[in-house]
Amino acid sequence: MDPERRAAHAVEFLEVAVHAICKERRVYEPSIYGSRRCFGVPVPHARHPDVATYVKESLDALKPLLEADAVDAVAVAVVDPRGEPLERFVFRFAPFPQRGGGPVDAEAIEATEYALRALLAKLSLLESRLPDAEGRDVEWRLLVETRADRGDAVGPYLADPRGSGYVDCGLAASTSS
Repeated sequence: MDPERRAAHAVEFLEVAVHAICKERRVYEPSIYGSRRCFGVPVPHARHPDVATYVKESLDALKPLLEADAVDAVAVAVVDPRGEPLERFVFRFAPFPQRGGGPVDAEAIEATEYALRALLAKLSLLESRLPDAEGRDVEWRLLVETRADRGDAVGPYLADPRGSGYVDCGLAASTSS
């Protein structure tokens, strides 16, 4: 699979994950969410155009890093109004195997899609496995950890000043937005 296609699949998955996390952790009012299908699994999706656009544009900004195979992890952090993390949902990316340019094995694609469906199903169980998020004033942040050996691909992102090892994209959204 070419790097652009891999990056597009990763961004699609992360977009669904961000919507699910924001809904279950009540970053936005639950009433703004509808349902759609991704990889055959029903998932929440913000119907509010500003929220949907913000999430999509935030994650689309990661495509060059994903295409360069420079992303080790992406974290969606739920933070309090002072920016202190309350929860962090981390998605790790293994380096993509280097292929000789031949076609991708259909079995490998099917296994990947199965794994993504399983992760989406687990995200749907967040509410039942975490403390109640009702009534909290929270925001979300998108944090990216890059591979040390691919630092040349980081581009305009700034290192997190708190030294967490993540690159803080400076993207945040809150319930007051």
